[in-house]
Amino acid sequence: MLRYTVKRLLQLAVALLGLTLLLFAWFKALPGGPENQLLPENATDQQREALRAALGLDEPLWVQYGDFLARAVRLDFGSSLSSGRPIATELADRLPATIELSFAAMLIAVGVGIPLGYLAAKRRGSWLDFAAVSGSLLGTCIPIFFLAAMLKVVFAQELGWLPTTFRLSAGSQYTEVTGLRVLDGLVTGEFDIAWDATLHLVLPAIALSSIPLAVIVRITRASVLDVVGEDYVRTADAKGLKPSVVRGRHVMRNAMLPIATIIGLLLGSLFAGAVLTESVFSFGGIGSFVYQATTERDYPALMGFILVIAVFYVVINLLVDLSYGLLDPRVRVRS
Repeated sequence: MLRYTVKRLLQLAVALLGLTLLLFAWFKALPGGPENQLLPENATDQQREALRAALGLDEPLWVQYGDFLARAVRLDFGSSLSSGRPIATELADRLPATIELSFAAMLIAVGVGIPLGYLAAKRRGSWLDFAAVSGSLLGTCIPIFFLAAMLKVVFAQELGWLPTTFRLSAGSQYTEVTGLRVLDGLVTGEFDIAWDATLHLVLPAIALSSIPLAVIVRITRASVLDVVGEDYVRTADAKGLKPSVVRGRHVMRNAMLPIATIIGLLLGSLFAGAVLTESVFSFGGIGSFVYQATTERDYPALMGFILVIAVFYVVINLLVDLSYGLLDPRVRVRS
């Protein structure tokens, strides 16, 4: 297992290095640039050249890339051209909200999707199977932005069951530890804050979980149907093993490999979907920051955001790869 882990870590390092090369090439190929953002339109060529020299943009490309790589390792992405604040500070302030929302959505998708997919496979051809498959198709067809708006109108504005916007109720006093409101409330003993934050999470998390939930249901159903027909499952049944043992040790453990793969991919993609959901519920995550950086051509901020999200994505997929070795020891042997 150690050799398998080290090999995956080396692959992760190579992937991140390749990502920095792509980001640097993208930054150099974009129109405009920092000098056009910081200087007025009537700036002279001498002023532009002086600014380029101050920013190190007149250095050879390999020197610029080396400086970019060194600063990325230190999480020093420079300052935002629009707000003037350090990009690392902007991301640190906003990312906890997006992380909390994404993990809440994935918790719903996994907690509902895997049992529902298993039951649909176990009762293939029944009304439950038909409802699960139809619901999963519907879930993948409805845009997240539209579903979020509908949930907000029905359950928040019309029925008044849940809050409409923000992460906490107005005027709430809380002690911040990690930036994750629910976790902070539990850690500090402010359970009213944790409950309030949970209520504010419900509608955004349901909206964001719609597509992952639909995909997990379909993948789980298909994977379980493939496994239950295998010889080792029939042998376990013939030996008279308890149904719970057959389901847990022989069916679900082997069916979890493709499910773990899709969960890793979906968790990384949730950060992109969270941008739309946050805009509907004014959730205060990275959505408004990315939108502002895009509209104002704040390329350093965009690069910092892309790099941080990519690191999350790569690390999540590393954890998925390691889970393969735990679920199926044959993976470790082949690797």
